[in-house]
Amino acid sequence: MTSAGKAVRYDILDQYAVKEESKQLPPDRFVEKYGEMGLVQPLYNPEALAKLIEVNTYHYRCCKTKARDAAGLGWNIKPLGDKKKDSTESPVYKELDSFFSELPETCSQILDKLMLDYEAVGYAALEMVRENDDPEGKPVLLAHVPVHTLRIHADLKRFVQIRNGKKRWFKRVEYPYDVHKDTGREGPLKSLQAEDRASEIIWFVNYTPRSDYYGLPDIIPAIGAIWGDIARRDYNIAFFDNYGVPAYAVFVSGNFDPGEVDENGRTEMEKMIEEHFAELAKNPHSTLILSVPTEGRDEEVKIEFKSLSAEVKEASFRLYRNDNRDEILSAHGVPPYRVGVNETGSLGGSTAAESTEIYKMSVIEPRQEMLEAAINRYIIWSAFQAGDWEFKLAEIDTTDEKLDLEIIAGLFEKGAITPNQIIRHFKDRFGLEEVEHPAMNAHYVGGRAIDIEEEEEEPILSGEEGLLDEAEEVFQKYQSETEQALLSLNQRLIEIAEKSLK
Repeated sequence: MTSAGKAVRYDILDQYAVKEESKQLPPDRFVEKYGEMGLVQPLYNPEALAKLIEVNTYHYRCCKTKARDAAGLGWNIKPLGDKKKDSTESPVYKELDSFFSELPETCSQILDKLMLDYEAVGYAALEMVRENDDPEGKPVLLAHVPVHTLRIHADLKRFVQIRNGKKRWFKRVEYPYDVHKDTGREGPLKSLQAEDRASEIIWFVNYTPRSDYYGLPDIIPAIGAIWGDIARRDYNIAFFDNYGVPAYAVFVSGNFDPGEVDENGRTEMEKMIEEHFAELAKNPHSTLILSVPTEGRDEEVKIEFKSLSAEVKEASFRLYRNDNRDEILSAHGVPPYRVGVNETGSLGGSTAAESTEIYKMSVIEPRQEMLEAAINRYIIWSAFQAGDWEFKLAEIDTTDEKLDLEIIAGLFEKGAITPNQIIRHFKDRFGLEEVEHPAMNAHYVGGRAIDIEEEEEEPILSGEEGLLDEAEEVFQKYQSETEQALLSLNQRLIEIAEKSLK
């Protein structure tokens, strides 16, 4: 019987034996263009790779998490070398900050999309448009190019995009030739009209030794785990759609009357069995009664029900799902904690802090360095000629602030760190500012400065005595307020940590 309650004749049962589902990938929209246009075919169909994030929860979360951690947490323009107080007042800083801040999409959104392509497909493209389409002009626009719509030419210098049946050519950033945006034809620099010039592409590749043109996503070794998990999911869905009743084959043997045959070649016996099983599917756990008419009174008829599927092992499915999940996470290098999976260490403690620090250093920082190097080289230093500045992406925060505060407090009490050094350590997190005063650069033990020499007492005029008393009172008040602020901050962080644990 099928899950819909239909009977299957024995002579055609073998035609419906369980076979592997087709794993073919979606068709490549460029399939007829590679030879014609001189393009290079990727190792895997980019559209199929992009679709993979739609069919597996853990693969999707890993791609989104890595993209956001690498490029979606914010950015900054910083001066190279010693920092200056008036750096934000520099005309160069204002020009750079204005460019990255006033893009049609936020810079973080553009780079987040770029890195999602990089994680899902293995390579990514960032379009740069210059002022008046002048190949030597300053950039006026950065835009993400959906990489599944893009292919690279065999010369490694040109790209073509096919979208909605239309073609558009691009050239690699700083390629010293004009490329026609509609035909891909090359010519000397500035030989084309500005409106005909192709814009530039900054190309990012997750390197593979198998290709000089394209990269591969981290998920490639674990694609089998994704398809295995899909098969597990589909099997379970089919099982519950059938109310947990396994598929059966009904064998009727002996001298019986099958009844008349209709125009479709089905006998009355087959139709009767179908009706019985259809009723059973509508009313699970009801009783099934079959009566088979025989040819003679003493003839024996045998009815046999044979299950076509083995008993479902729920524990096995659970282990298989966990194995698939772990393989996907391992391929991405993402700790379970970052994708919402809670795991404990061998002694019952959490491994989140250690795993996240390794993930930050081995997975996220190399990606940030790749993005920063490209943006600094092609945009900041070359296009804007701003060699004293650099583009920096915000890092994921893996610090334990409670532990950090305890260490800082211990160092301060032992005279190992000054108040201004504490402020420098925490100023980005809490918006603190340094105070230019000798007492704020001194080291303290037991509440007394140990590196400020005490001068010999001299006769003090009444006016000076009042001034010194006032200064001492201000210092004591500031020291007390600083200590209270640190204690209050420490207590607040403890409350936040306890609340998150609950």
